Amino acid sequence: MGKRLRILLIAVVVIVVLLVAVPFLVPVNKFRPTIEQTASDALGRKVTVGDLSLSLISGSLTAKDLSVGDDPKFSHRPFSPQNRSSVGVEVLP
Repeated sequence: MGKRLRILLIAVVVIVVLLVAVPFLVPVNKFRPTIEQTASDALGRKVTVGDLSLSLISGSLTAKDLSVGDDPKFSHRPFSPQNRSSVGVEVLP
């Protein structure tokens, strides 16, 4: 019984280490141009995204300095400036 408990404990530690380390190893900012282009195309307005960060523990992608442009007929300033925005998925029901 002690050997199984040790294996289970090692597996849990490995999973926790992976959950913490993977966001540092995945270059999420590399996807920023694709995200900006896709969002701009979908909204029909210019979307700019600042620094991106990923968290597997909370299951979220966080963007700093997110901005959605306004219709040029109304204003040249951003329609919806955000200092920080998060999008997440529920990992466990």
